[in-house]
Amino acid sequence: MKTLIFYFLLSVSSIVFAQNSTPSQAYFNPITISEIECIPDAHRQNILQEIETNKRAILEVNPEIFQNRTTTHPLFELPFKAKSGFTDYGYYSLFNQVDHNIAPAGQLLDYNCGERTYDWATGNHAGTDYVVWPYPWKKMDEDVMEVIAAAPGIIIQKKDGHFDKNCVNNGNPNWNGVILEHSDGSQSWYWHFKDGSTTTKNVGDAVASGEYLGLAGSSGSSTIPHLHFEVHDAAGDLIDPYAGPCNDLNSDSWWIEQPDYMVPEILTLSTHYSEILDDECGEIEDTYGELNFLPGETIYFKLFYRDIQTGDITNIQVKKPNGTILWDYDFVSDWPNHFAAYTYWVWPTDNTWEDGVYDVTVTFKGNTYETIFGINTNLLVNKPEINEVLIFPNPTSDFINVQSVEEISSISVYDLAGREIFKHLPQSENTTIDFSKFNIGIYLVKVDSADKSQTFKISKL
Repeated sequence: MKTLIFYFLLSVSSIVFAQNSTPSQAYFNPITISEIECIPDAHRQNILQEIETNKRAILEVNPEIFQNRTTTHPLFELPFKAKSGFTDYGYYSLFNQVDHNIAPAGQLLDYNCGERTYDWATGNHAGTDYVVWPYPWKKMDEDVMEVIAAAPGIIIQKKDGHFDKNCVNNGNPNWNGVILEHSDGSQSWYWHFKDGSTTTKNVGDAVASGEYLGLAGSSGSSTIPHLHFEVHDAAGDLIDPYAGPCNDLNSDSWWIEQPDYMVPEILTLSTHYSEILDDECGEIEDTYGELNFLPGETIYFKLFYRDIQTGDITNIQVKKPNGTILWDYDFVSDWPNHFAAYTYWVWPTDNTWEDGVYDVTVTFKGNTYETIFGINTNLLVNKPEINEVLIFPNPTSDFINVQSVEEISSISVYDLAGREIFKHLPQSENTTIDFSKFNIGIYLVKVDSADKSQTFKISKL
């Protein structure tokens, strides 16, 4: 998949006042991706030849491995998950489906009779692309999207060791990934892994459903971290695992529980000291995130959406430290449907803003999303190096586990008013904190080591 991300600044979408006045207009920014040929036909033929060679070698070692075939195709779980300890609301959007209109050059048709797919002059997209977003390169660097086996199978092809931050599609055949064969003879293909992340298992080894295969990256024909997931039946014919009125490849779904066509949700909400959104291909983004502000500084509040549609309503409520409402307003999207987009507001502050923690609650499509920011507080944005500290489970109803790569000197728990309500001095790399005694709500956990300090938002159920 060739991808270039374009950010269009489109202001202003509709604002409806629900209570107090809105702080500013909404700056709406849809994300679009340009696509060209994903897997060249010649390279596909090479892959099929490699698979046949591998299967012959497997049979020499284990002659019965492909016997006792089942007569029914597998049912898949989603072929990826978030890494352990990931605490944000979301991390990906689905950009491209299988193209069911075999006519090339812009003749598009997905399984649901829409155009959530692409083609090129001589071919059609043959898989499903799950794109890491927002901050795709940062999330790739942090190993956020783990690729897993969608169903039990045998590894019949495996590649690793190739560059994983490609930005130019030139027919590059050097992908990292895995191909599995399932008990009925069907195959699932998993492509574009991060270099060095591919499973340590070898060709011929079995994997269980949900077992780790690798990490999403941008190796091969790719210009953004994503997973290309492709399915073929036992005869080698292309399958679209999504059943729908315009799927002419197969009549039934290959999912245990088929995901909806549109999944409108907020992936993350956050406050920043700049409106900039880095989009340099292959470069780890600076989020410009900030939790603590001084009076007179400008707050940029951003919402990152998946599958936002025309007419969708987002309610934003901001409460002052004393619990009274600062703002309560509706944002109505009057733009076309987008698979990914972000909106930001400019919130200027001054010396009339009271000190303390402000609570932001966003309601979208029946779901509630929360974050906080502070004025003259000690809140810190969590800017850890990769996997330095893990806190889980989150949300929690009783205990949280805190794991660090170095000795933890202190752990402090703060409420949303910025008050320290608990302090622990573990002097070890691993510890637990009892949250059962805390009231239901959002807390900040500050983890200090010798030369680092990280703050995490924890939800107490």
